Amino acid sequence: MRRDTWLRIGAIAALIGGVCCLTPLAVIAMTALGLAAYTIWIDAVAVPLLIAGSGIVVASLIRLRQNGA
Repeated sequence: MRRDTWLRIGAIAALIGGVCCLTPLAVIAMTALGLAAYTIWIDAVAVPLLIAGSGIVVASLIRLRQNGA
């Protein structure tokens, strides 16, 4: 596995979590797709995803810095 794989995974997860935190836009989009019943789960998924993704990015940056990459 490449050294920056976890950095990419964390960045993607943080980006998705950050975009999903735009709850009003997500609610409108889900309603348009007929998924309005699932809008109650947006915050339960988006916030932990944002926190986990950010944590992975920080841990990967620290690890890359320590390895001198």
